[in-house]
Amino acid sequence: MTRFLPDAQCPSFSIVINTLNRGSLLGDAIQGVFQLDYPSFELVVVNGPSTDNSEDVLARWHGRIKHLRCDVANLSVSRNVGIEAAAGDVVAFLDDDAVPHPLWLRYLSRHYANPSTGGVGGYTVDNTGVRWQVRKTVCDRFGNAYFPDDLFDERALNFPGTPLYPSLLGTNSSFRTAALREIGGFDHTFAYLLDETDVCMRLVDAGWHIHYEPAAMIFHQFAESHIRSHTRKPKTLYPSVVSKTYYINRHGQREGFDKVAEQLAAYRGELLRANAWLADHGDISQQHRVQLDLDVEQGSEDGLRRSYAALATGKTHGDMRIDATPEPLLPAHPREGLRVALVSQGFPPENDAGIARWTSLLAQGLRDQGIDVHVISRAGQAPFRQYRDGIWHHGIGRTPATATAATTISARYEVPEAGVADWMAAVQQEIAFLKTFGLDIVSFPIWDLEALPSIDDQDVAAVVSLHTTYGLARPYKPEWSERIIYGRAFVDRMIAAENALLGRAPAVLANSEAVVAEIEQIHGVAVADRAHVVPHGTPDLLAGAGLSLEGKAARRDQASVLKVLFAGRFEPRKGYDLALRVAARLADDPAVRFSFAGTNLSDALAKDIKRQIGIDPRSLGNAVFHGDVDRAALDRLFVEHDVVLMPSRFESFGLVAIEAMSAGAPVLALERGGLAEVVDASAGRLFATEEAFVDEAVKIIARWARDRTGMNQMAQGAYDRFLSRYTVEAMARGVADFYRNAVLQRSTR
Repeated sequence: MTRFLPDAQCPSFSIVINTLNRGSLLGDAIQGVFQLDYPSFELVVVNGPSTDNSEDVLARWHGRIKHLRCDVANLSVSRNVGIEAAAGDVVAFLDDDAVPHPLWLRYLSRHYANPSTGGVGGYTVDNTGVRWQVRKTVCDRFGNAYFPDDLFDERALNFPGTPLYPSLLGTNSSFRTAALREIGGFDHTFAYLLDETDVCMRLVDAGWHIHYEPAAMIFHQFAESHIRSHTRKPKTLYPSVVSKTYYINRHGQREGFDKVAEQLAAYRGELLRANAWLADHGDISQQHRVQLDLDVEQGSEDGLRRSYAALATGKTHGDMRIDATPEPLLPAHPREGLRVALVSQGFPPENDAGIARWTSLLAQGLRDQGIDVHVISRAGQAPFRQYRDGIWHHGIGRTPATATAATTISARYEVPEAGVADWMAAVQQEIAFLKTFGLDIVSFPIWDLEALPSIDDQDVAAVVSLHTTYGLARPYKPEWSERIIYGRAFVDRMIAAENALLGRAPAVLANSEAVVAEIEQIHGVAVADRAHVVPHGTPDLLAGAGLSLEGKAARRDQASVLKVLFAGRFEPRKGYDLALRVAARLADDPAVRFSFAGTNLSDALAKDIKRQIGIDPRSLGNAVFHGDVDRAALDRLFVEHDVVLMPSRFESFGLVAIEAMSAGAPVLALERGGLAEVVDASAGRLFATEEAFVDEAVKIIARWARDRTGMNQMAQGAYDRFLSRYTVEAMARGVADFYRNAVLQRSTR
């Protein structure tokens, strides 16, 4: 087990973020800092001359951070402003496009128990979230970097005058505050590049030691800046050329004038060749190449001039103010203390239906409750780990390691290996990694049993959420019965595994009483005693569209037609055929228009529908088929329509119903599954049989098309019911309480 310093012995940290025109990423960097598990730290953010929304982002954190400004685009000047405001025993630097591992400070702090330690840096993960950007680095007196093996012991290089010394990456570096002030902080000549390298060298020369801590991880994105483009092409070379030339000529003198000249010529030649290559390959224009070449010439000249001035005056210190008196430490608020992993194979924007959408909304709601959230989903292509909008996103897939584990999981839990056990293995591999974050609980859907092995994991609590199961879906999947081998080898095994899980899962999350009852009936397993019901929640679509319910009603009353929406896949379980029958019955009514969204209507599908129910969808002049629309388009359809049809033959909950209610639209539905709990008499109408649905929906729609009074009253009831029961906030509060209880129960077992 990793040993950390007792809280009482932990040095206080001042984390400094220096930012310039990174408002789109700055919020995540700050949010990531406040997920740290550490007893005593503050956050200092120094904003350069930004012209974007950075100040607006920082204003959201008023009172929780030290918010300072730097009026020049110079990283060393900005860093010194941060140091001058730092009240912690240690100053740690983090880039504005980076997020720390929650135990970052815990690992760094261990080394500061040694009074000779002047600086500690960790390992940095690149923008993929799965590959290293930088691990151990040593530099020479010309600022050239070398990358030794992880087993290299840097302690041998910690002595004054060493030709090679440990050098830390700026975004994952920390320094004893007293040591920084002793050497005068950062040298303002290093506006960009080699600023922290210069500090590390001067600290070592002053007798301080620099160390690496591999476990202190930073996840570093790659963002455009005033120096480089989003494709990593240089916009200007001038600041970096000044820094490198200054470094070579100032610190390389002890190596001899001839070596200094050789290094300067090599550096200049390397840049000019790189500029030519970029232009020749079309990555930059010839005009841009000329400008970059001029940057090399001017930067070299200015770097030499500044280095000779420093040598002439015997400059050894940095340029920070020595009389700065920081305000007292501004302690960060303690974190919630709960870290959750939500597992879902699909996730928006690639998949925005069913479980994927519920997981996305729940993740956002839990985040807003102050809970640390990780979402594990399938990677579209390459695996990744990213921190976006305050949520950790883990895109994973099959690897050689998971292939071996899948065979074991398949045998142990008696599930198919391909498509099921291999995904479980990938999930478990990522959960093992997340345990280093202090993971408390794993929540996964019963569909595909995605994280089934976590039920037996002694380190974390596990919750299974009830959605449609293979057992519930089988009556609506005739092709499963027609494909006998598939049915026996895959479907039957999955249902047996579902039964086993339902019989032993310690914590079960349900979105309706109906799904609990249906599962108990179909699977023959009692789960009600372990199940906790928290209804789905969804965003307020009316508010999101900038509309009030009154405004929508006024717009509807002025319209000449009543707009009716069906949103769902064209499959029997969703009852699309019943919605088409309603539209066909009202085909001659000029006051009614129908919209269908969720499935692309091909010629082949249209012919198949006509063969099955006798209606050619494309012959319906009163209907528009929008196809498979994205989330933004679907939300607009809900807001634009007056009534929503939901004739599903089975729904464990009925997410479409509350989406309709959030848009102020009454719902006409079959009284099936969870819909009976969602839609009451104030929000819509429920029908016991399919024929009753078609007959009564036709009558109600025809009446409302000519008299909106009753519909307006029901629209009010639908919206009020949404606000009182089905918001994302209400869902997140309920689920968060259940998760906390599940963690508590596991700890007492």
